[in-house]
Amino acid sequence: MPSDKAAAQTRQRIIESFVALIEERDDVTVPTAHIAERANLSVRTIYKYFSCRDALLRATGEWLNTQVFGFALGTDPDDLVQGFRIAAARFDEHPNLSRILALTRVGRSMRIKFRNELLVRRRRTLWRDTPDVPAADRRRAEAVIACLDNVLSWLTLREEFDMNGSEAGAAISWAIEVILRETRAMTPSDPSSQP
Repeated sequence: MPSDKAAAQTRQRIIESFVALIEERDDVTVPTAHIAERANLSVRTIYKYFSCRDALLRATGEWLNTQVFGFALGTDPDDLVQGFRIAAARFDEHPNLSRILALTRVGRSMRIKFRNELLVRRRRTLWRDTPDVPAADRRRAEAVIACLDNVLSWLTLREEFDMNGSEAGAAISWAIEVILRETRAMTPSDPSSQP
C-alpha cells in the first residue's frame, strides 16, 4: 500500500495528465487508457484511485478551481468584485480548458461544486452590511451577478468583443460594482425597486 504522500502524488499525476489531454485535444472524452499512458500508469491504477469517471471529474474540478485557476471565495464585497479580474486573467492562461469548462456538460459538472459554494458565500457576503435590502432586490442582484461572475461571461466577451482577460475582468467588475451600488441604494419603500 503506498504511503499517503505517494498516493497523493499519484492522484495528482492522474489529474494533471487528464487536464493536459483535455487541453491538447480540446475535448473531455479522453479514454482512461490515454490518461494511464500519459501518467505512465496502468489503467488498473487509474481505477484504484478513481473508481469511476465521475470521481475523476469531481477531483479534477476541485483541483482546477484551487490549483489552476486559484479561485478564492472572498469574504467581503470588494473580494467578490475583484475576484472576476483574477479569474479572467487565469482563463486567458488556459483558454481551451476554460472554454471546455464553460460549454460542455462535463465541464459544467466539474464546476458545479465551486459554483454552489460561491453562491452561498456570495449571498452571505453581499448582504451582511445591508440587511434592509428587500429580498426581491437581493434575488435579482444575486442572479445577475451570478451570470456575470462566470466563465461564460469571459468567453462571450472574448469571442464577441475580442476582449482579453484583463479587459473582460475590468468590464465585469465594473458591472458588478454598479449592480451592488444601485441595489444597496434602494430602500424598502423605493417604488423603483419593484419589478
